[in-house]
Amino acid sequence: MGIFRARTLSLAGALVLALAAGLPSAGTATAADAPTPIIDGVPYVGAEMRRQYTYEYSGCKNPDGTGHGITLEWLRDGEPLPEERQGDTLRILPEDQGSRIALKVIPLTPGESGCPEGTQLSAETTPIKASSRAMGWTDRGNLELLGRTDDGRLVLYPRTYTYHEGACEGACPSYFGEWDEPRQVGQGWNIFDIVFSPGDFDGDGFNDLLGRDSAGGLFLYPGDGDGGWLDRRQVGQGWNIFDSIVGPGDFNGDGTNDVLARNTAGDLYLYPGDGEGGWLPRSTVGWGWQVMDKIITAGDMNADGAVDVFARDYNGYLHLYPTDGQGGWEEPAFTSADWDTFTEIAGLGSFGHSQYNHLFAVAGNGDLVTYSTGAGLTGLWGPSAPVGTGWDVFRELL
Repeated sequence: MGIFRARTLSLAGALVLALAAGLPSAGTATAADAPTPIIDGVPYVGAEMRRQYTYEYSGCKNPDGTGHGITLEWLRDGEPLPEERQGDTLRILPEDQGSRIALKVIPLTPGESGCPEGTQLSAETTPIKASSRAMGWTDRGNLELLGRTDDGRLVLYPRTYTYHEGACEGACPSYFGEWDEPRQVGQGWNIFDIVFSPGDFDGDGFNDLLGRDSAGGLFLYPGDGDGGWLDRRQVGQGWNIFDSIVGPGDFNGDGTNDVLARNTAGDLYLYPGDGEGGWLPRSTVGWGWQVMDKIITAGDMNADGAVDVFARDYNGYLHLYPTDGQGGWEEPAFTSADWDTFTEIAGLGSFGHSQYNHLFAVAGNGDLVTYSTGAGLTGLWGPSAPVGTGWDVFRELL
């Protein structure tokens, strides 16, 4: 892989950043006045997709006059998926990686009152990528927080989301989330000075952890999909030349997850993952990053399909570095000041189970708060009301 052209990283005052629109979600209907189905979900292994509710189909009934008179058919690269994978929801599997998903809505009584004249087809998703950190640790596609304590324990906070199609007047959809009981899923992790999640690094569909020890060895701990770990293996050495190592997700747009590493001179390197727990040739993707005291990988914050990177400088200012989804950068932007009041900042997924990831921050009093953005917005909204207390017991969130 050749060296990507790196953009000079300006720390000048506030820049106006028009974030790109969301993922394609609507196709062309077969009839001009017919509804067009929309897929609700994110294009990652481990995610769950469903038809986004719209009122247009609410009047379409079964032949006996009850229910919604439509059936769904899921397509992968234009071909129907096997019957056992059809249904109201579609779980995205490792075998779907690199493919595009679409949805057909088929009326049971075509042309009847409230029903479309014929089959409706959604737009295809972007190509499915490897599972990102946002997909969690228990193979449910949920936001799940993982914290490391000073004494080296890993504590998992699973979160369960329930989909409701009658959450408001009519039948609009909503997700309700509740924390499961936290549990310890590791100990002795204080042997590592850096621990982070690259998402799914070895291609089995489950999210993993990487840890660097003081000798510069880099070790992969494959996730088992149930909040635990399979046998570790070493995947690198000499990594003690770096003072920051993070997992941005898919930085170069090939569908597999990558690693960014900064040396003490401020050079930023991309180590592309090969999707099987190994590496492709590294490249330089930035310089001057020594002015930052923390690099935060947020995943996809604005649902444009490309990952976003934040960095906090030594004055407490937070800067946004959106990527172009192909191994380069879009224009950076200043967001706001006073981020040095937080003891930890991390990108862990979407608290609202949406296509927009959140930033999570731990305040000095231990409150866990979130910040959000969205398509077409500049900067961040937040902080929200605390979503947890006592989180200052953790050295970091992973």
